[in-house]
Amino acid sequence: MGPNKRKLGPKPKQESAEAKEREQDTIREINKVLDQKQVDLAQLRKLAAVRGLVNSEIRARVWPLLLGVKKSVDVYDGHKAGKHRDSSVVDVDVQRSLWAWTEGWSDAQREEKRQELRFVLDATVCAQGGTIFYYQGLHDVASVLLLVMGDRAAYQTLTHLSLCQLRDCTRSTLDAVLELLGLLMPILREADGEVHDQLAAAEVPPFFALGWFITWFAHSVDHLQHVSRLFDLFMAAHPLMPLYVTAVVIKGARKQVLACEPDPAELHRLLTNLPVLGQLSADELCQQAASLFKQSPPSKLISTARLQFTCSTEAEAEIKDEHWHVNDQPQAPGTVPKYPLHFWKHFFTGPATRRKGVLLTMALAGSVVVTMAFAASQHQLASQLYSMAL
Repeated sequence: MGPNKRKLGPKPKQESAEAKEREQDTIREINKVLDQKQVDLAQLRKLAAVRGLVNSEIRARVWPLLLGVKKSVDVYDGHKAGKHRDSSVVDVDVQRSLWAWTEGWSDAQREEKRQELRFVLDATVCAQGGTIFYYQGLHDVASVLLLVMGDRAAYQTLTHLSLCQLRDCTRSTLDAVLELLGLLMPILREADGEVHDQLAAAEVPPFFALGWFITWFAHSVDHLQHVSRLFDLFMAAHPLMPLYVTAVVIKGARKQVLACEPDPAELHRLLTNLPVLGQLSADELCQQAASLFKQSPPSKLISTARLQFTCSTEAEAEIKDEHWHVNDQPQAPGTVPKYPLHFWKHFFTGPATRRKGVLLTMALAGSVVVTMAFAASQHQLASQLYSMAL
């Protein structure tokens, strides 16, 4: 067992006859859509989000369709051995990856798959010629793609995600992600006003959600079938859907949140240790998040809260030519964000923490993060915060 191997949670429960029949019915519905001369992508998105894609064989076929991955000249072999700014970080992350989802594998099998993971990540970054950047956590997303789809399809899919659904994560700084995390509290207000008020009164910043957002929960869900079910939703939905899933996870833990001492550090510690699938199954989590999104889409919340973004573009995502599209650069770079960088500094030096005589200690797993929070490189901060969650 490796030093960074995660303890596996309970294995998926044995499916009931009713659940198996539902899966078979879902497969029939999916195949019916796929067999059409003109695939109804809207119906396919709905099936993926609400019912899930059931197994890896279907996912390998449907995920590229949902995303609109374009078939292009295969440049994978020419870039998989390439070097980039964060090659050494990729090597470290890959070496400690693929433990939880490869139980029963030999060391040789795991090492072979890690080499493929390294190729996928390096090719994805190198093939874009410096327009996207690796971040710690991207390897978790890539691991799911690799185990479900194989290396070449994983490379093509990860490249698309890096330029679309994960575009704000693959920029050279963390600014865009920080802006997007500012939308979590308005979403939580819609999901559960009382829980929202508890966190808002304690001035808890949304750093606890950073790891969930940038990894699509892949670092926090121990079984491939469960995390793949979440990926079904994220492949089909708006790029900010992970924030809605986060809100539903927090809502599911409302008893613990409301019972917790209204102290930012204590609440942060509680939130970073919440099990993603504690109260709800992956299916239920996806369904409730999709319902919350329908009730309160980002455009509505951004308008109500008068949020404006200078760095991020995922909030402005829209469907074009039947697929989600994210602008590479913000449409209005001159606007003033609701949550600029000095807003986040407040959480490290604000009155709520000074009353305790300490700087606010925030990290993904309750580790201490103090003055490094606004280091020169915001992208380095993302990596430092993520590392502390391992």
